[in-house]
Amino acid sequence: MSRISLSPSQLNDMGEAIRDRERTILAGAPQRPDYPPLPPCPECGAVAERVESMMELPSFGVYEQVVLIDLTPCGHRFKATLELDESP
Repeated sequence: MSRISLSPSQLNDMGEAIRDRERTILAGAPQRPDYPPLPPCPECGAVAERVESMMELPSFGVYEQVVLIDLTPCGHRFKATLELDESP
């Protein structure tokens, strides 16, 4: 299965939703037995039960880094490109 490309804004939205979820968990952990849901899949809208992400190692002379994201249970796999600072 090939990976679906995410735009920078989609990647930012997903990251912000995960950070908001973490803040909610930390702020309400003693009061709530369950966690808020993970962000939905950008492709099909299904609620994710698990989000895994990893960074590919950058190549010499390439000023981009690729983020790989896998969602469960829908199984969609995404990739997003981040531009790296070109200055030494």
